[in-house]
Amino acid sequence: MKNKKGIIVSIIAILVIAIVGCYFLITKNNTRNKGVILDQKILKDLDEFNRKLDDYYIQTWDNNQFLSSYSYLVKNDGSEVLLSDIEESLDYKVPKELKDIVIHFTKPKHLKPYLQDKILDEDMEILTIYTALPVKEGMYVSSKFDEGGVLTQKEYKQFVMDSAWNHGEIRTPLKDDKEYEQILKAVVQKDGLLENGNVKYIACDDKYAIIVISSKMDPAYIKQYALQKDENGEYSVIVEDLQSRNSKIFVNYAYTDFDLSMLPPYEISKYTDISSDLSYIVDLLKQSGQIGAEEEITYACKAGNFAYIEFKSNLKVLLYTNAEGKMDIYEVDNFKTALSQMIKLEDNPPAFILNFE
Repeated sequence: MKNKKGIIVSIIAILVIAIVGCYFLITKNNTRNKGVILDQKILKDLDEFNRKLDDYYIQTWDNNQFLSSYSYLVKNDGSEVLLSDIEESLDYKVPKELKDIVIHFTKPKHLKPYLQDKILDEDMEILTIYTALPVKEGMYVSSKFDEGGVLTQKEYKQFVMDSAWNHGEIRTPLKDDKEYEQILKAVVQKDGLLENGNVKYIACDDKYAIIVISSKMDPAYIKQYALQKDENGEYSVIVEDLQSRNSKIFVNYAYTDFDLSMLPPYEISKYTDISSDLSYIVDLLKQSGQIGAEEEITYACKAGNFAYIEFKSNLKVLLYTNAEGKMDIYEVDNFKTALSQMIKLEDNPPAFILNFE
């Protein structure tokens, strides 16, 4: 399991999300002017901007698949949404009085404590676009759907920190660690078929955890869960069936303070052909003389262009369907060498097919 820790750390490092909360907190709060004085013209311009911003969100969502990072609106690759993006997309010029406006993507419930009856949304859980304009009294926060209101600078900073991603160091607990045991306990309570399961990926911080695990009996029965830890250190599943969803978007929209760098680099939902019945492949290998006729499968799983098979004789092979449609075969020593080979062949390969036991 010590080797497993190293390889999982490597997997985490593959995921690069260019969203840095501290960058937002520092630059957004230190580069402001002294704030505008609200008048009817600015309020009218702001109202139009909020409508345009909503249009931009709707029209470009397919390309940008927006996320919430520290309450700010960012694109799926982590880059900040700029005023120039909105101008270019909508052929619209942002008034100069709004040049310091900040765009947020947050749930109404996060603003309700500060703006009270000015938040009109009935559903407090739906991520909504808000704007924050520096004014003399602080930050004037409004949206296309909600009446505007002022947060003091202290309140505004607290509002942003309420959605902060940082909940302590991200860790990869080992099999004998208490956190590992607690996470597995919560998973088995959710699905008894995962008892003594094969953990493909696990990571946690001081608040949340993520796990990818398959059934001991069937490697193709793969589940991905997000979990939350309570004050007693007990975990409970908060988002299930992530293996069939866009995990980054689904987790972010449910829990905006969940650090997305904890997620595995691969997206399981991209693979609709996950299977553990690879006897037909083994038959072909035997017929071609590439493996002995006496070989018996002890573990097998495939997804996408990759297949991984272990045999009773301790032979382990990784198979890859190349661009020409032919199958390349690699004999490997263990999951580490198999993963190393997969990474050489594809970016963010489906490492969950490997046997991490």
